[in-house]
Amino acid sequence: MIILCVTGSIAATESIKLARELRRNGVEVKCFMSDSACEIIHPNAMEFATGQEVVTKLTGKIEHVKYSQEDLILVAPATANTISKFAYKIADNPISTLLITAQGHNTPIIFVPSMHDSMYRAIKENIDKIKNEGSASFIKPRMDEGKAKFPSKEDIVLESLRTINLNKAD
Repeated sequence: MIILCVTGSIAATESIKLARELRRNGVEVKCFMSDSACEIIHPNAMEFATGQEVVTKLTGKIEHVKYSQEDLILVAPATANTISKFAYKIADNPISTLLITAQGHNTPIIFVPSMHDSMYRAIKENIDKIKNEGSASFIKPRMDEGKAKFPSKEDIVLESLRTINLNKAD
């Protein structure tokens, strides 16, 4: 199972198509959404795309622990805020708490940065910190119009499936 974490970038609109494409490739998908993502797309859209209830709050059912040991945590889109919180281990919402818990279980994590180019450059140090720790990988965004844009969903699916298969082989 892939846990798809959707954060508050306008690229969140692409996450619906991404979830559908993952499912077409035989992957079960569970979605966590940030408050900001919920302001861009409704959780019902992700529930439709994944076929599962969406996690938007920590409810005491320890969602962050229950889903932290799946095949992959995919943060798509990943905002500067979410990447930076992970770099400094700040757990203040369902997604950041899930990511830190997953890191403790050595669950693979992939970030798909999506933001303005100036923000992307500003958090380069945080991205490098995460890469140097070996705690997550990144799919390079498509640079266009002064923005670090969501790459093709096919590239994201391919990298996600590759990561899952590598970990199953170990």
